[in-house]
Amino acid sequence: MPTHDDPATRATAPQGPPARRTQAERRAHAEAALIAAAARLIAEHGSTGVTLARVGEEAGFSRGLATHYFGSKAALLARLQEEALAEAMAAAAPERSGAGAAEELCRFARGVLEGVRHPTDLGRAFVVLGAEALAGTSELTTAVAELDARTRGWVADVVGQGLADGELRAGAGVGAGAGVEVGAGVDPGAGVDAGAFAFAFVGLLKGLVVQAAAAPEAFDVATATVEAERWIRLALGAA
Repeated sequence: MPTHDDPATRATAPQGPPARRTQAERRAHAEAALIAAAARLIAEHGSTGVTLARVGEEAGFSRGLATHYFGSKAALLARLQEEALAEAMAAAAPERSGAGAAEELCRFARGVLEGVRHPTDLGRAFVVLGAEALAGTSELTTAVAELDARTRGWVADVVGQGLADGELRAGAGVGAGAGVEVGAGVDPGAGVDAGAFAFAFVGLLKGLVVQAAAAPEAFDVATATVEAERWIRLALGAA
């Protein structure tokens, strides 16, 4: 006769109801569902007509839950922007590879452009919000500018590491990073300027993503990727 310690008895014994989620887990689940719902709506319709009540309904919750969790539409959009940027950064450069500045930045560009080929709702919403901010019709114009600055800072850090490692040759005034005045004392033949390069790099990728969103049938991701990588290596003076 099997005892209570018999493995067979333990394997077939009732396991009981699943553990209840904590309040923090329930909130995180609800917030993620609300952000996903907002991304779907904005990707399809833009942000202007999207309300917190509509987001709550789209997520399958009450009309007031999005207001309860985020407080305002601007706060929800800002959070969506943060999530979209995190998704883009994770897809493009999950971690520093140690492969060198040129390869690191080429890999980032490949990830961003691959996102054009297989866009998520978050990615599509990110493009829509960026276009609205550029047109001055978004509540997130300042937030978009801050996110651009953060991305430039990351790029300048990668270039700065390449300079420190001797992989890249410094231009005049290099070392200031993302805040350096673009074009100030920079001799194109003297090497790379981290801050100036960061502005151009972010501008290149944003321009390509906008072109892809405006005319996806005419946008060749493979060609854009090859040319972006070629420009990156030329601008950095890398082989």
